[in-house]
Amino acid sequence: MALDPKLRTAKESTLFTIGVVVSAVAYLALVISVVGALYALFIGAFLLIAQALFLAQVKGNGVRVSERQLPELYARVKLAASKLGVTEVPDVYLVQSGGVLNAFATKLLSRNFIILYSSLVDACEDPRQLDFVIGHEVGHLAAGHLKWNLALAPFRLVPWLGAAYSRAREYTCDRCGFAVAGDVEQSVRGLAVLAAGGRHAGKVDLAAFVAQREEAGNFWMAIYELVATHPYLCKRAAAVQEFAAPGTVKEVGRNPWAYPFAPIFGVMAAPASGAGGLIVVVAIMGVLAAVAIPAFVKYQERARLGHAVTQTQDDAPADDADDAALQRQLEKLRKEAGER
Repeated sequence: MALDPKLRTAKESTLFTIGVVVSAVAYLALVISVVGALYALFIGAFLLIAQALFLAQVKGNGVRVSERQLPELYARVKLAASKLGVTEVPDVYLVQSGGVLNAFATKLLSRNFIILYSSLVDACEDPRQLDFVIGHEVGHLAAGHLKWNLALAPFRLVPWLGAAYSRAREYTCDRCGFAVAGDVEQSVRGLAVLAAGGRHAGKVDLAAFVAQREEAGNFWMAIYELVATHPYLCKRAAAVQEFAAPGTVKEVGRNPWAYPFAPIFGVMAAPASGAGGLIVVVAIMGVLAAVAIPAFVKYQERARLGHAVTQTQDDAPADDADDAALQRQLEKLRKEAGER
């Protein structure tokens, strides 16, 4: 059983195709460049070790959810996996989060994980809100997002497109969450929990919350979203409503001036904290090093040959008889320097 194609957004499918092409070209360039390939291997090993250490911390400090441990919560994950066509139930951990409302899916080699923050689980007053959250995370597994993370890593660094692909995946997973929860209002209220917290989510006017998206196209809000990996919560709420009842929610455009300025100003507000930001920083450093080191080696070689030319001029005799031989020697050295 596979994910229902209707749950995957058209934009994600289009960007995925572009991403495969871009990433294939990038990896081919790295393979051709020995230095680039070495840096790619180094970055890959670094990220794998960092992920293994993070999950070790989760396993040691969190509670593994199973049929024996918190069986009701495990049953919800199992049901979500069944509805979305995931044949193997992922490892589930409940982690004390100190008030942070979050949940995420992750992967280490062939093992899939769902990490649920206890504060978010507690904040979901209606069980269907929790089903939406769980369905969203299982949706990442059902849609194959984690399997393609490494393969599409170069594409994720492309301005505009990389972040757009990430946001499109989130919309797909919200559809998965709705498919699991089976209720539009409680799915949207599950997003309201992330926005307002558990104590206030039940009182949130959902129509007014969805209407907030009308400001999302303004210059500064558009700049922030264009570099963000997740769409605004109010836009996600509107998208769930539109998916459930097509034609009921209008799409909001963005200020066109935000696009050229997003890569410049967006750096200040980009989600460059935590593991995601570290991955981007390490990747950029690796790419820059792969380009800079060969250039520096070439510069050193040119400088050495240039020095040899100068030294030959200084040491050359003033005798006119040797002038022709000297000129031939200088020309030869200059030619070698140019070819290198």
